[in-house]
Amino acid sequence: MEKRIRLAFLTLLVTLIVGTVGLMLTEHISVGKAIYFTFETITTVGYGDVDIYTDAGHVFLVFLMVGGVGVMVNLTGVITAFLVEGQMTGVYGRRKMNKKIARLQEHIILCGAGRVGKHILNSLRKEGAHCVVIEQQEDLANSLIEEGFLVIHGDSTQDETLKRARIEKANGLITALPEDSLNVFVTLTAKGLNPNIQVVARMDQLESERKLLRAGADKVISPATIGGLRMAMSILKPNSVDYIDTVIHDHNIEVEMEELKVDQGSCLVGKTLATSGIKQQTGAMVIAILRNQEIISNPCATEEILEGDLLIVFGLRDQLHRLEEVAANKIKLEPENIKLP
Repeated sequence: MEKRIRLAFLTLLVTLIVGTVGLMLTEHISVGKAIYFTFETITTVGYGDVDIYTDAGHVFLVFLMVGGVGVMVNLTGVITAFLVEGQMTGVYGRRKMNKKIARLQEHIILCGAGRVGKHILNSLRKEGAHCVVIEQQEDLANSLIEEGFLVIHGDSTQDETLKRARIEKANGLITALPEDSLNVFVTLTAKGLNPNIQVVARMDQLESERKLLRAGADKVISPATIGGLRMAMSILKPNSVDYIDTVIHDHNIEVEMEELKVDQGSCLVGKTLATSGIKQQTGAMVIAILRNQEIISNPCATEEILEGDLLIVFGLRDQLHRLEEVAANKIKLEPENIKLP
């Protein structure tokens, strides 16, 4: 609709210029009178205060009447449709949304909000993550905008579209398009624009995993494989699955899992899990350590915490918050600060 309005006004401008120049050449009148009489003609007002004396002027005026009235009718129709359909609000809303997208930093880009993508989007919203969606289907894009999501209507395989999503400032990109070949192309494009971005890609065919990894994907996920495993475990170990689902997905309870990065200068560096006092003094429990792309599951009490370790921690919200402050040296695990859970 915006393009139609711009085109209608551009056509009006061209008609005014042609009419003004034509009247000046045929009737030898001033610019002001020529503009005034052109407006009179295309708006069908015709006050009769300007006379045409030449045959060339009359012929030119006939064409100006026909063309000018057509231009005005088209412009009126476009503006009426714009107002009646309520698109003015939508335009202002989209401009506001685009300004928000232009300010995004350390966000997540989701390519494709179809059957799988919509679940991803809802999960990101629940976690409070800042994200922007790229969706090619206009109806689906408009529906997501109405739900309050930041959406770019476009092709996520195009450089320009990813740049509009501020890929150079994004932390991660999830490509959940329905075709593996498109996900490969998006991964290649994304890594080319931002080599440091973390890319998680969807795959449907198992043979596509190697292609996606070669394209630069950091993680490749098969919804079919995960869904099949989940269904099998729900039959074999239903209580365990229900408990894990409750911990991960139920935001009404306080038990959570969190990732904690041990940075340089943290008071935890160089200590073992036993001597760090994490469990004893915060109540949180370290269930795994990610170190140099290697996962140490269920680490023993003598495992030393090193700089750069990523601790996978399980506990109550208050316990995890306290442990984050400890790792950042905001508080120290000293006797006076001990709070047993």
